[in-house]
Amino acid sequence: MLFLRRSAGPLLLLSFALTVVNAFLPLPVNEVIGWVTWLAGLILFFELGSKQKKIILIISLFASISWFVAWQTGDTRHFLDALSANQLMIVMLIGVQFLQLVALPKIEASAPLPKGKKAFIRTYLGVHFFGSVINLSAVMLVADRLVKERALSMNQQKLLTRAFTSAANWSPFFAAFAAALVFTPDASLPIVISLGLMMAGLAFVVTMLDVSRHQDGELLEDFVGYPIHFGTLWLPALLVLMVFFSQHAFPNIKVLALIATCAILISVVVLIAREGLRDASVDFQQHVLNKLPQMKNELLLFLIAGVLGSGLAAAFDGLSIAIPFQHFDGVVASVILLCMFSFAVLGVHPVISIAVVGHWIMPIAPDQTLLAIMFLMSWALGVSTSPISGINLALHGRYGVSGGAIFRWNLPYGIKMYIAGCVILMLVSQLLGL
Repeated sequence: MLFLRRSAGPLLLLSFALTVVNAFLPLPVNEVIGWVTWLAGLILFFELGSKQKKIILIISLFASISWFVAWQTGDTRHFLDALSANQLMIVMLIGVQFLQLVALPKIEASAPLPKGKKAFIRTYLGVHFFGSVINLSAVMLVADRLVKERALSMNQQKLLTRAFTSAANWSPFFAAFAAALVFTPDASLPIVISLGLMMAGLAFVVTMLDVSRHQDGELLEDFVGYPIHFGTLWLPALLVLMVFFSQHAFPNIKVLALIATCAILISVVVLIAREGLRDASVDFQQHVLNKLPQMKNELLLFLIAGVLGSGLAAAFDGLSIAIPFQHFDGVVASVILLCMFSFAVLGVHPVISIAVVGHWIMPIAPDQTLLAIMFLMSWALGVSTSPISGINLALHGRYGVSGGAIFRWNLPYGIKMYIAGCVILMLVSQLLGL
């Protein structure tokens, strides 16, 4: 059993390498790549906690039902393709995992924790930008340091949740971006990222106004933050620039493959420059064996989400259930966003909603830029508000934060951000002439 557990990381690395090579030099290995990834997923399934196993099994049940319905109607021609539907998304997440080797800011454990309004602003921006690259690791890094002093306060919890999740609106290194681009490969990245940054800016303003109201006796002047050093933010900026330039240099390569390639290249180069070839090799090997398997939750969720989304699309086609509109504009996008937001609050992960809506809406050929913006908004809204999202479950399980309190604090925030999102979707629709 130990051998199987230790083989999951190398299998994921093999899947990553085959997918990236196949993106630049097409080879007849698509089915092999899918089976390698699924083998790693099956091994890691037994490492999940009971709650995570239950979620995966429930989604698997619905996926099986959807493909059974598709089989009954005679539409199962894409079943094998469904097994690797989210392969590029998974590969991008593997690439981002390697950034943890070089991206985590190194702060002295004895560094004093700053206080006040400036500390709030610096901590928020630090969590946001580091989280945009290394995802949940940034939240854990900051939270682990803060709880050494005392339990997380209400304002600290709000900051950690919203600063991190708002990065889903724009970051090319977020799982949300990968999920969206599966269905919107031709979306305009400058427009998507620019408007996503606008939404992230609005999230900061809404949160700043929220914590300034001195709720429950918490004063902003007493806020205890994290000693962020912004000199280490060169990495997020460099990665974004590399993705943009590589997209122009390789216009025929999918963006997710380019993101994955840029992430691992810069991780390896920086690691070797810092530690030398020998030590870098040891760190790389340990990362593959110990860190890559830690993405088991995301891996299994995205694997089964691809099967579910494809199965529902096949079932809808077989039953002749068409999407109830023929034109995708700002109004329709706002309605769909409300549905996705509502389902996320009820516990449906945004990756499931994106998979279902993405497959269902493709027949009407929606504008991919508007669709990508809507998908990213749905992820940012859903994971910030739902008490069973990954970030909120992590805060609950690791730091004893109340899931009910998180929901109570963040639902009004989510509603405000939904309204702002609708305004942006309407404006984008008008600018795009839809």
